[in-house]
Amino acid sequence: MRTRIACLKRSSAAPRAVRGAAGLLGLVAATAALLAGCDVRSLTPFASFETRCAAMAPARYKVDVVPMTITEDDTTGVAELTNKSGASPQEHRTYGLTVVNFGHETDSRLHMLEETSSGRTCATPDIDVALSMRPATVYVARELSADACQHEATRQHEMQHVAAYRALLDEAAVQLRADLPASIAASWTGPSATDIRIRFDDALRTYMRDFMRAQHQRLAERQALIDTPEEYARVGRACRR
Repeated sequence: MRTRIACLKRSSAAPRAVRGAAGLLGLVAATAALLAGCDVRSLTPFASFETRCAAMAPARYKVDVVPMTITEDDTTGVAELTNKSGASPQEHRTYGLTVVNFGHETDSRLHMLEETSSGRTCATPDIDVALSMRPATVYVARELSADACQHEATRQHEMQHVAAYRALLDEAAVQLRADLPASIAASWTGPSATDIRIRFDDALRTYMRDFMRAQHQRLAERQALIDTPEEYARVGRACRR
């Protein structure tokens, strides 16, 4: 019985939009026979397919957070900020706004072993995910540049949003580290390498899409807790004498 060992790498970069969803995984490298780095222990040629599969490199899941860096902008006018916020100019004028692109970049590798006589294949995944919120920009309307007190009061309100973004980014990483191994199987078997590749790509793509959608929903809920009528009234009164 002959077997073939290979590694398959995938890479994806999701469109990092707060209201967007994760993108498709892109093919980076194809299968290569006996590729260095697969980390499969040397076994007797007469070992069974199942024994060889059991000896493959274990699944690996890694989640990192890209540090969040804030850019501050006080050169944009109220009309443009109102348009950026999506608010109706007839109902609301935006003097402060925080815009963050929340997304992920995912690289994945499949360590694969194929039984050449039948095409039967087993595989273990190696997945790296980097969560990020970049770019992140805090806007304070240029109309407030001559009023230091109101400028700072508006800026401090926006910093509450920044704190909420940072907190959720860290929480999302903690959740992903716990959920990813439970959601993407540590070992895969199938009638062919193609079958495993298709199923693995679909599983990872679907999981990351749903995970990011859930995080965007949580983010919207967190921001709504900050942008209350009471908070707007407080900011409006902050500089009254």
